[in-house]
Amino acid sequence: MYADDYKSCEETFVTLRIFYDAQPPDYVSDFLKITPSRTQVKGEELSNRSKYTSNGWFLSSERAITSKDARRHIDYLLDQILPLKEKIDELQKGSAQIDITCYWVSKTCNGGPTLSNQQLKKLADLGVDFWFDFYCSDELDEV
Repeated sequence: MYADDYKSCEETFVTLRIFYDAQPPDYVSDFLKITPSRTQVKGEELSNRSKYTSNGWFLSSERAITSKDARRHIDYLLDQILPLKEKIDELQKGSAQIDITCYWVSKTCNGGPTLSNQQLKKLADLGVDFWFDFYCSDELDEV
């Protein structure tokens, strides 16, 4: 099912993002009973010139999975968060903004990730938006 050396992919990972200004990120960790990959606190310095404008809680496959197949990253994340669906629903009802993003860098500036029909169903059942953040490796070399 997985192609860990996905030929057209330079790099990929997925991230569950929860933005919830009503509570600090530690509240989300305690509520979900899961440790995030990282957090941000509204008002803390992002850089010398700017501050975070919202509380953020992030769970990512970036350091956990080495595959270049987005399906493996998505399954890793879904395995962790599907059992928490009711809690995720509750956070959304409490004004949390929740989505999943897939960072995907193309080696060849064409092609793209594949999602299985089972994954699409699970993502739909989860009830959060899923979006892709696409890059071409040429573009990253120019930055």
